Amino acid sequence: MLVAVAMLLGSCALFRPAPVQWNDTSWCVPPRLKVVLRQVARRYGPVKVHSTHRWPLENRLKGGKPRSYHLTCRAVDFSVRGDPGGVLEFLRHNRRVGGYARYPQGFYHIDTGPKRTW
Repeated sequence: MLVAVAMLLGSCALFRPAPVQWNDTSWCVPPRLKVVLRQVARRYGPVKVHSTHRWPLENRLKGGKPRSYHLTCRAVDFSVRGDPGGVLEFLRHNRRVGGYARYPQGFYHIDTGPKRTW
């Protein structure tokens, strides 16, 4: 009986977290940002991480700011399908998120700095 219930719950999307696909390093990302990514995945669907830590030259080539939080692995750029307004609203109200933005290319940025957007 318990096995049947476990199988039923395991096949239900409500009981399985949506995946977070890391296409960049994850070891240095602060736990609080990893929590946010899992929350976004549960609410809006699979998350694809595009950028975390950057070396100074890489940051310049990508057009990053000289004091970017990516340089210290305290920022994540990711994409997720879902209502952009809803995602931004979620990030705005999330206490674990400092800076947040959505770029014209369709990806989002979150970091551990002070609460702000651009």
